[in-house]
Amino acid sequence: MSTHHGWSGRPALRVALQLPAAARAGVVICPPLGQEGVIAYRTLRLLADRLEARGVASVRYDPSGRGDAAPDDAPDAQVRSARHAAALLRASGVGRVVFVGLASAALVAAAAADDTDGLVVWDAPASGRGWLRGQRALATLTIGPDRTVDGVESLVGLDLEPDEAAFLAGLTFAPRLGSTVALVRPGSRAPRALGAVPSIEVAGSAELLDGSSIVARIPGAAVDTVVDQVDAWATSAPRATVVPALDEVLDVDARVSERIVRLGPDGLFAVETVSSGQALGAPVVVLHNGSAEHRVGAADYQVTLARQLARDGARVVRVDRRGTGESSPVRPDERSLYYTQEWIDDQSAVLTALAVPADRVALIGMCAGAWLAGRATDAPPRLVVEISPNDYRRHLAEAGAFVDAARTVAEPSPARRHVRTVYNAVVPRRIRDLVARRDRVGGVVGHVRPLVEHGAEVVLITAPEDAALFDRLGGQRAERRWPDRLRVVRVPQGDHALFSPVMRAAVLAEVRAQVAATFPVHV
Repeated sequence: MSTHHGWSGRPALRVALQLPAAARAGVVICPPLGQEGVIAYRTLRLLADRLEARGVASVRYDPSGRGDAAPDDAPDAQVRSARHAAALLRASGVGRVVFVGLASAALVAAAAADDTDGLVVWDAPASGRGWLRGQRALATLTIGPDRTVDGVESLVGLDLEPDEAAFLAGLTFAPRLGSTVALVRPGSRAPRALGAVPSIEVAGSAELLDGSSIVARIPGAAVDTVVDQVDAWATSAPRATVVPALDEVLDVDARVSERIVRLGPDGLFAVETVSSGQALGAPVVVLHNGSAEHRVGAADYQVTLARQLARDGARVVRVDRRGTGESSPVRPDERSLYYTQEWIDDQSAVLTALAVPADRVALIGMCAGAWLAGRATDAPPRLVVEISPNDYRRHLAEAGAFVDAARTVAEPSPARRHVRTVYNAVVPRRIRDLVARRDRVGGVVGHVRPLVEHGAEVVLITAPEDAALFDRLGGQRAERRWPDRLRVVRVPQGDHALFSPVMRAAVLAEVRAQVAATFPVHV
């Protein structure tokens, strides 16, 4: 596929522009907000690939102020970014433009499109106000009532200033003159405010959006329905395309800049962040994603952290492993690589490509990325920081095995539910805990020993649920054994997923302090 990556606009979007040599139409793929965008990321990449196979150009993007884009606190950044993405397509030579919006992005797509553009809304909420009300209820259940700090409201994977919250609440639908279609869940209907528009029932939205990113399934048939609709609207005669000017370097501010790099034999997608005053022997910090999640939603704490560390004097690389974000091809039936040799190989490839002495390296990861950072034992780094660690296994998983097991738990059959009820009632908790540890052979001691015995400093930043697991799997014994090499930071009001503003602030502060203490640098 012919994907062109870079930044565009002021404040800049981070864009992925897919251009066939000649295009019959162009599609603006608007990213959903918050956790919806995290879950849908690979699905929307698949959509772009299948559009290109039909001779249709597309642009995916991180809107300014989100993800890997430039900072922007303007309340209308979402809609303005979508319109800029459409302008990029037109600058490439595309005549017909269609906006596609999944879930919350349907509101953005409808606001950005004019009556000469096509519009596909997929699993759209009724209104911005209704969507925001639902997200606030979910956030209160997930984060708790104290989710507003200094006037900034935290939803699940999305922080909102009051002006942006008001802007999003004001988004709504209206009848259109241009080509419009709504993709809806079986038995559902299109937003009433759109008027009498054609609706197509598609399966798979619930399996994609209604659970965690771990168990989400790419709805290939629904993606094909979107492609078929755009194909029907596209012109019969393709127009030659040219690649519009994209910035290869993002100047975040007067001191910090970023560029996109490809690392290792698999060309892993990464963003490198540096500062203009960086010392020659500056430390190199590698940031690993949590789960298989790209840097959108709550995971964009990585972007903030990278830019802060660069201002402190470090060189920072945030990377997508295979099966994550922009790395490796997307398939609807792709097998996840949680806790596999493939991810360990990815980490080794990144470190080899960076070609930095191990004593200048810090590996920092969250959740599954924390486990991966802790597996760097061939040439142990100087510092390992594990954020929200919740797995200490030494036995590797086969591709797809972890997700298959998670789906079995999340989607049990009636027979399995009955067996689980009887098992929990009959088997003592102590025995159940021992059984639950069977995939975490070695516990904390076995996980930490190869690092600390080779001279690495290890820091764990834990929310209460992860701290409890740490203690249960022998963590306190590890602390007593290596008091000078192992440090555990417990965040009583934190949460595993970093949805909580308290947890994110603690992570940013602790990582910066630990990197500064381990690698004294001067900018």
